[in-house]
Amino acid sequence: MVGRHASSVNGSSAGSARAPRLFNPLLDAFNRAIATSGDNQDTRAAMIARYGFAIPTDDALDAIMRCSPAGVVEIGAGTGYWAHLLAQRGIDVVAFDVEPAPSQDNAWFAGTTPWHPVHRGNHDVVGRYAERTLLLVWPTKNEIWPAEAITQHHNAGGTYLVYVGEGPGGRTGDDVFQALLGELTTCTQCEHESVTSPCICGVAALWQRIETIPLPHWPGYRDDLHVYTRQALKTRQRRRPQPRKPRTDPR
Repeated sequence: MVGRHASSVNGSSAGSARAPRLFNPLLDAFNRAIATSGDNQDTRAAMIARYGFAIPTDDALDAIMRCSPAGVVEIGAGTGYWAHLLAQRGIDVVAFDVEPAPSQDNAWFAGTTPWHPVHRGNHDVVGRYAERTLLLVWPTKNEIWPAEAITQHHNAGGTYLVYVGEGPGGRTGDDVFQALLGELTTCTQCEHESVTSPCICGVAALWQRIETIPLPHWPGYRDDLHVYTRQALKTRQRRRPQPRKPRTDPR
């Protein structure tokens, strides 16, 4: 959702059942940048380096709280900014990244002071934290680890998954990841003969979306927060590619 969102403040209104709003400098900086209506690409890049790719809101953090009674495990946590805001709300968060900030081997967050302790580790740690909600914020596009992470969480008995990113064909995850989430049912490789998309024929959805929270995002981007619950594994029949129809010359 492009446009200004309620800025962070200290305290909460009387009688509110929500967690108190706490300091969220990324949201405040985003609101200031949008208000200028200028070229935001350089500003966005600077904010990614300092905070991360996605802009959390109180509604988004509250949604994570509701489905995380045993805490959160975050994979690909980057600077730990989302983990930091969740910890402010009293949620126990264990965060991992293959190259935690300020590692110089992290192309996005080299030299950045982390907001929350981020341990070195990849998606293979997921199985040790099945009782926690798995959090993935902007998982890498066209890499296999996001799909493997949510599969391992399901196999270990995990109940909830929170994904922050774009839908099928977007800048986060790949087609297998989206198919496991139940968001993609058409195999782009087989139906459209795409050589850049993995085949998802036979991939069964492991997760079912139960809630979506709109997030503020930069013009041209469409990332939101999605909450999923596990579903029973169902076998999906592999489809055969359809023969191509003869091409008609329009000339």
